Amino acid sequence: MKWSPAFATGVDRLDDQHKMLFNMSEDFRLALDHGAGMRVYGDFLKSLRLYARGHFGFEEQCMNQYECPVAHVNCTAHAHFVEALAEFQRDYATKGFDRADAHRLVDFLDAWLADHIGGIDVQLKPYAERAK
Repeated sequence: MKWSPAFATGVDRLDDQHKMLFNMSEDFRLALDHGAGMRVYGDFLKSLRLYARGHFGFEEQCMNQYECPVAHVNCTAHAHFVEALAEFQRDYATKGFDRADAHRLVDFLDAWLADHIGGIDVQLKPYAERAK
C-alpha cells in the first residue's frame, strides 16, 4: 500500500511519519515475497514497536492541540494497535518466525494504514489547517 495525499493530516511531521510507516510495510511485504521474511521479521517487529512509541504520543498531542473531535477515538485505536503488536511479538518470542504470522502482520498493518490513517487521522486536517 502506498501513501497518497488522500492520507494527509495537515501536519507535515505527522505525514512524514505516516509515509515512513507506509514504506516500512511495503518493504516488509517485498521481503516476504522474496523469501527474506525470516531474516528481517524480528527487526520489523522492533521497528514497529519503536515507531508506535514515538509516533502515537506526538499524534495524540496534535489531536489535542488542534481540538480534533476524534482525539479519544484515536487514543483508543492506538491502544488496540499496541496490544495487537504485542501479541505478534509474543508469538515471535515463543515460536520464532512463522510465515503465516508475518503475512498476518503485514496485512494487519496495511488495514491499519487504510482504516486508521485513512479514516481517523485524516480527520485532523481541517483543524490543523484552520490553525495555520
